[in-house]
Amino acid sequence: MATVAANQEAVSKFTKTIHNDTYEYISPNKLDLSGRSVFITGASKGVGKEIALSFAIAGCSKIGVGARSDLSDVVVEIKQAAIKAGRKNEPKVVSVRLDVTSEDSVEAAAKTISDEFGGKLDILINNAGYLPEWLQVGASKADEWWTTYEVNVKGVYLCSKYFIPLLLEGDLKTNVLTTSAGAIAVVPSGSAYQSTKFVVCRLAEFIAAEYKDQGLVCFALHPGGIKTELALHMPQAMHKVLVDEPQLPGHCTVWLTAQKRAWLSGRYVNSKWDMEELENRKDDIVKQDLLKFRMTTAV
Repeated sequence: MATVAANQEAVSKFTKTIHNDTYEYISPNKLDLSGRSVFITGASKGVGKEIALSFAIAGCSKIGVGARSDLSDVVVEIKQAAIKAGRKNEPKVVSVRLDVTSEDSVEAAAKTISDEFGGKLDILINNAGYLPEWLQVGASKADEWWTTYEVNVKGVYLCSKYFIPLLLEGDLKTNVLTTSAGAIAVVPSGSAYQSTKFVVCRLAEFIAAEYKDQGLVCFALHPGGIKTELALHMPQAMHKVLVDEPQLPGHCTVWLTAQKRAWLSGRYVNSKWDMEELENRKDDIVKQDLLKFRMTTAV
């Protein structure tokens, strides 16, 4: 039976080619998302901001961004990204102050986006996240440990709950939950963060199952090892895995959501995988029901 480490290694190398930066196959310059709409949480910096810029490059017509911090500069950058990419029309960009742990805040954000985007949404990117100080359970700070669940699990639940009605009115009906390769690992002192990302993967499976008949798809997406402010909270010894460029998850997210990929719904996806090779494994993935958490009983 494979150990946790062996399983993590196998999953990380699910495709033969592994990327650390963007590449031609997933380039947003090759896509046309005109007429489409997206809302991204945690969009003020890091991966969330890069995802928003990537949607602008791809010509997305309506881009909503949410964060607890000020987004005025990000709004300007999003519009400039579209112009720089040669898109004829500047996207409509709507920013909202958003605390994903507050039901009132999420509900208000969903109403604003509904009002601004005509009562529907094509794509939701649940990117907001939290990573606490890594401590063993007995030494951990209870409030900080639970805050990780408040942001990474409750926040994803609340945003999905209030934005799914809008997604069901859209064309692409795609919900992306940001997870982590840490969901597959057991690194001592990482119990808060890694377990929340495990939960997110199963939540994606639930959402996919519950809304399959209504055409909604849901993915749990690992953005890669990006040297963001959040990731630097990991122990210094783990910073060696932060070797990927932010454009990789940004471009991968846009490519993944540019069309409805029902065959991947409910599954874990790694931005570092080669997406062309992943598509070529479609039949095996569906037939064997791969890329989901299951308990093995092999002896």
